[in-house]
Amino acid sequence: MKKIVLLLATLFLSAVYSFAVDWQSIETGSANLSLYVDIDSVKNINPDEYVYAIKYRVASKPEQAAYIKSNFGDNYMGIIKSGMFDENEYRPQAVFANPRVFMKPVVQDSFLNIAHRYVFDYTQGVQNAGISDVKKQPEKELETLQTVEPASETSVQKPILRGEEIQPAVTSDPAVKNMKEYVALTGEKLANNWEPPKSGRNTQAIVILEIGADGSLQNYKFAKSSGDKLTDRSIMSAIELSAPFARIPKIKSTVKTTDIQFVFEYKYFRKSVI
Repeated sequence: MKKIVLLLATLFLSAVYSFAVDWQSIETGSANLSLYVDIDSVKNINPDEYVYAIKYRVASKPEQAAYIKSNFGDNYMGIIKSGMFDENEYRPQAVFANPRVFMKPVVQDSFLNIAHRYVFDYTQGVQNAGISDVKKQPEKELETLQTVEPASETSVQKPILRGEEIQPAVTSDPAVKNMKEYVALTGEKLANNWEPPKSGRNTQAIVILEIGADGSLQNYKFAKSSGDKLTDRSIMSAIELSAPFARIPKIKSTVKTTDIQFVFEYKYFRKSVI
């Protein structure tokens, strides 16, 4: 009898965690970026507001996943959760059970706008045609990134990322010495999601992130542009894909947000080949 009970329980759990997945490839206009939307994850939660999952791969980096909420009425979006994609851990229903996230205007130059527009076209097609399988391709959004390869030289592209806290957050937990570890952790996450375009010159940009006590991205701005449109665009994408961040170490209740400055540097070294 016990074996029968255990078997039934196993079957029940299998049914609970089974769900459909339908990854649709989206044209990005970049050979270095592949992007997919799980059409079966698209869910209308409020008027003009939808949640959906995407997965993407930048160049040869590991495939990443992001859970998005988009409001097509005011053209806002937010990243509920992001991280490395694992098919065994892919559970959009669990993430979307409580999709609370900071929403901000869609950045037109960000590749996330491609997914935003794709889902908008899809939902409009479903509503207008009354069908459940609309596959529209957005217009080309991104410029193709060109790799500079000198014929007689070996090139090494090296992105560098530095960060420092510019608005002190007073900690109350004696186990936390300072914000140094938090800044390093945040910088590492940004660096993992940053794929600067390969170019033949060095660039540097300074960005200030305003992070809420719960790790949510409240705002960000360029204190210094890199001077290169593609580089600035790649930095914005890295920031949006990295949010939300880890919870800030215990701080006074009067401190709602913390500003952290990050320096994004792209170094291009050339070494002669004998």
